[in-house]
Amino acid sequence: MRIKELCKKENVSQEELAKLIGVDVDEFCQLQNNYENRSFDQKQLEKIAMRLGVTATYLKGNTPYVSKEEREYRKKLKQVAQSELNYIEQDFVPSGQFAEWYAPSLSAAAQLCIAANLVTLTERAEDLSDKISELDNTLYSLGMAVSSHP
Repeated sequence: MRIKELCKKENVSQEELAKLIGVDVDEFCQLQNNYENRSFDQKQLEKIAMRLGVTATYLKGNTPYVSKEEREYRKKLKQVAQSELNYIEQDFVPSGQFAEWYAPSLSAAAQLCIAANLVTLTERAEDLSDKISELDNTLYSLGMAVSSHP
């Protein structure tokens, strides 16, 4: 789990998180270290994740962390790509007779659109990974581990 590293980064104590989930510090440490195969339940993980500003699946190591700055960058990249695409559509010449000076602009716009599409695909893959982890946790809690299915 990534709780220790996030506690350091966010300057959050184990005492604070223990109180948040309703356990004492010793039990929190045992859960955090998977002592005797005990770990946090889903509700506890969600509370801890919310306090630390990440998803529960990130805490478990299932998905990469996406910082606020990265989310803003992704959003801005998609906006710039859409803006550039709108600009090109306004200047579109059906005959395909573009001036030579226009070619670099089209190339840059194409690259922006590709980058924006890759960001969108990455975000969808991250969402899907979160959903799969949630489903796996649900199945596990019902005693039906995914690995037991053919």
